[in-house]
Amino acid sequence: MKKNRFLVLVLLAIMCCTNSATHATTRRVLFIGNSYTYVNNMPLILQNIALAKGDTLIYDESDPGGYTFAMHSVYPATITKIFSQQWDVVVLQEQSQLPSFPPAEVDTEVYPYAHRLDSMIHANDTCTQTMFLMTWGHANGDPSNCAFYPVICTYAGAQMRLRESYLQMALNNHAVVAPVGMAWKKVMDSIPSIWLYMSDSSHPSVPGSYLEASVMYGSIFHKRTLGCTYTDGLSTSVATTLQQVADRVVFDSLNQWQQHGHYPYAGFTDALAGTTATFTGHPTVPTGNNWTFGDGGTDTAANPVHHYLSNGTYVVSHTVHTNCFTETLTDTLHIGVTAVSNPVTQNGVIVTQLGNGGVAFSIPLASNFYFMEVYDLNGKMIRKYSLSGGNITDQFVPGFYHYKAYSADRSSVSIGKLFVY
Repeated sequence: MKKNRFLVLVLLAIMCCTNSATHATTRRVLFIGNSYTYVNNMPLILQNIALAKGDTLIYDESDPGGYTFAMHSVYPATITKIFSQQWDVVVLQEQSQLPSFPPAEVDTEVYPYAHRLDSMIHANDTCTQTMFLMTWGHANGDPSNCAFYPVICTYAGAQMRLRESYLQMALNNHAVVAPVGMAWKKVMDSIPSIWLYMSDSSHPSVPGSYLEASVMYGSIFHKRTLGCTYTDGLSTSVATTLQQVADRVVFDSLNQWQQHGHYPYAGFTDALAGTTATFTGHPTVPTGNNWTFGDGGTDTAANPVHHYLSNGTYVVSHTVHTNCFTETLTDTLHIGVTAVSNPVTQNGVIVTQLGNGGVAFSIPLASNFYFMEVYDLNGKMIRKYSLSGGNITDQFVPGFYHYKAYSADRSSVSIGKLFVY
């Protein structure tokens, strides 16, 4: 019997930006993999990230070292856990090298067993979403197999093949992908100062596992990790950087990662022209749509246009649903409302709204902050300031942003949220 699972995500006010969920959500997840899952107790890191963000992860795992999908498909402990309860998501993670092998070999050694596990998952509950955890290439490629398949002689080549194979598994099984490997690649390519590997150049270091957990959080809960206070012992600056990378990789291409499953995403953007709002939905899979516009109006179109009859503040709600899951996101719209001009102090930074996208920042000398950076919701830095005891006035597109203020040596970091009218 199919059933609805309600995922209600209440969003922070955003205008012309992708929504960001804040309401508490519970997910029951089974992890099936090997040491790439259990090293540093990644599921526990994920559980703590979820807890810090106000969510609940209830999980179990079957991840003996070195296990392949073929081994899991006949392993009594794994089979027992699959059928032990109804899961919202079952995460499948293959042995680190196999999916990077030549396509013909992956066809026979990986895909049939991925399908066998997926079939068991849906025999237990047709509504469970299978999610493949795309892994990362070894730091130095795969020297032991390089001679017979030169593509994987390098990290980049191995990562390319892993990406191809995991996306194919998602297509073959109507499943979704958690793009851990692609977030890993972004750090490897752009932020080499954060080393993601243990000394064996294969297993994840603590930063590697934290990045892995951050990608899993966005993939499972459809929420961004940026601003999460749980760092698993990492410095705030390192944890924040990894959060930004995870968010960007997951949400910049969520339609690609989750297009083949039945796990809906109710994200939407809105654009205002006077008292007329144009809404654009961004569902990951075909869904039914229900909109409420906060003034009594409703619609079932995918991308509705709504005309407000009077100025005010309205809470817009977008609900998408499949046969198995329902997700609701909301956004607060300000129609003709004058911006608040009184300064607000947040974590040592004084922010004054000037209206029409204008903002003034002031960092008092006593705060010991000398630098400030402003990021959009994709984690892209769009402004950088150097100031102390002074004021900076700047112009933004109205919407939602994050900022970070640093001390001169960057040992102290303050993270804040910025909504520009």
